[in-house]
Amino acid sequence: MTTPSRPHGPAPFPAPDEVNAEIRRLMEKPVGARRSEEYIRLLTLWTEAARSSTAWMKAA
Repeated sequence: MTTPSRPHGPAPFPAPDEVNAEIRRLMEKPVGARRSEEYIRLLTLWTEAARSSTAWMKAA
């Protein structure tokens, strides 16, 4: 997954808690292919957000 570029670099990832909230809202929607695709997208985003929010990544 690529992040959208801005004039001053890539956009920062949202906090993992924000992505968790989006996943919870998504789970309230009817089951279907579109929800499954969005769930995969959000899990990927959560992984990147969690990775970028760790102390190790902040120090790098």
